[in-house]
Amino acid sequence: MIILVVFTSDLENTASVAFKNLAKQVETECNKVYKQKYGPLFIRVIVIAFRSFSRTRATQNVQADVELVFDQTSNEPIPSNSEIVQTLKEAATNSNSGFNLTIDVTSIAVIKSLQIIPVTILTDGNFVASLSITSSTEFKNRATMIKTGLETFFFADYPGSFSVITVTNFSDAGVKTRSVPTIRNSMDLTFAANTALPNNNQIMNTIVKAAKNNSLPFQIFTYEIVINGILFSSAEVSSKISALTAVFLVAVSLLVPWFD
Repeated sequence: MIILVVFTSDLENTASVAFKNLAKQVETECNKVYKQKYGPLFIRVIVIAFRSFSRTRATQNVQADVELVFDQTSNEPIPSNSEIVQTLKEAATNSNSGFNLTIDVTSIAVIKSLQIIPVTILTDGNFVASLSITSSTEFKNRATMIKTGLETFFFADYPGSFSVITVTNFSDAGVKTRSVPTIRNSMDLTFAANTALPNNNQIMNTIVKAAKNNSLPFQIFTYEIVINGILFSSAEVSSKISALTAVFLVAVSLLVPWFD
């Protein structure tokens, strides 16, 4: 964004008094706006740099590069670029907002944004109506379970780019696998800006790897995995050993001594 104050060269020096004073003002004003809008989801604004911007031949104003930090542990989705821009525009143009910074609202833009890949998987579970309400305790508890369980695998496979999983929706899958009720879990996989994204097959492999892991508190059915709107299917993988298999293994172990 462009701040309508006269640029001076010391604003390029992050250690200068001029930089610190203007940075404090920008951070204070923007923090008020975004905290009021997004509550605990929003953490803080950080001024990265001030640069010279020539609006006319006679006047140089200040271009401010800032970073917005949101809570990546929250189940709430991070606001879109357009929402971020519009929120600041509304505050800057509303005389009653208390926003005490003069900026060119047409200059506000998100220049780097997180990259999001939508994914849907099937898991075991009984769908109840409250799971369709994002503010419900049931939604929040299940979202935390899915998020915590899967993030470990994505951090391991994409350590330089993966950021966070945000669960966006739960719905009744309408099918039963081996008489097990199933839930369709929709989520956004978020990756850092300007990093190489994994392809669909890589993401599917990560989900299949998670499905094979017996430590998850839920079961993933891999015959239906939707990535970027494309349906993928892997041979069904169960993350939990069945009771029948367990009994069979015990029976075999008891019979083995007779053949020694």
